[in-house]
Order: sequence, then C-alpha cells, then structure tokens
Amino acid sequence: MSGNKQAARKKRVPLGVPRQRLAVTGRPGFKNRWINDIDGRVDRALEGGYALVQREDAEFKDSDTANRNDDLGGAISKIVNSDGTKAYLMEISTSMYNADQVTKRRALNETEDALRQGADSNGGRPGTEGRYIPREGIKINN
Repeated sequence: MSGNKQAARKKRVPLGVPRQRLAVTGRPGFKNRWINDIDGRVDRALEGGYALVQREDAEFKDSDTANRNDDLGGAISKIVNSDGTKAYLMEISTSMYNADQVTKRRALNETEDALRQGADSNGGRPGTEGRYIPREGIKINN
C-alpha cells in the first residue's frame, strides 16, 4: 500500500476499547453539554441561557458521527438511545456556566451545614422528633 493511501485511512481503534463518541471540541469561551430531548429539557436549557450548537461551531473528536442529524436549523443532534431519543449539543458562555456552578455550590453548602447541625430539609432539629447529634459530632468529608 502506498504512503498516500495509508495517510488517508482513518486511525485504527481496536474493537472493545472505550471511546468517547459524544466528545466534541467547541468554541473557546463556551462550555458544551449534550441535552436529551425529553420532558422539555431542551426548552429549559434555552431558557437557562444555553444555545444550540451549529455544525460549523464544533468538531467531533470521534469520527463515528454517521447518525448526526440537523433538524433544528443546523443544530447538532445525535440519536443516543434505541428508542430514538435525540440529544442536542448545546453551549453556554463560560461566565454563565461558572455563575451557575456558584449557585449550585451555595445550595449544597447550605444543605451540608444543616446536616452538620443535625437538621434536615423539613426543619427537624436535634432533640425533636427523635433526632440527635452523637457525642463525636457530625462530620462530612468531601
């Protein structure tokens, strides 16, 4: 086989080796996420600041993209389940993504603080409703 034919061949990936079939390289300054098109999740993502990624704005890391679809104005989608469920590639600016992570972390910290005090989300406190804090206290290790 000539050198040109070898160069034109796809890189060989042994069968059974894990591959990230949905991995993409997106635009700088944005975070990508695949969103399944079920239960209004795509619409909720749009309301949350995400946008559909267009074909020219992303590159698949795995060449196995045969079932890529373009049925939302050129947006990238892929069938991800045997029942025909589609996932759409969506992006959000890094600054909005980071702000969302701070908000999620704040809520998690509040829950962990309540647990450390022996409280729960229903307002239960130590000494009521059979709740108590052991002598050694409550410790949560991250």
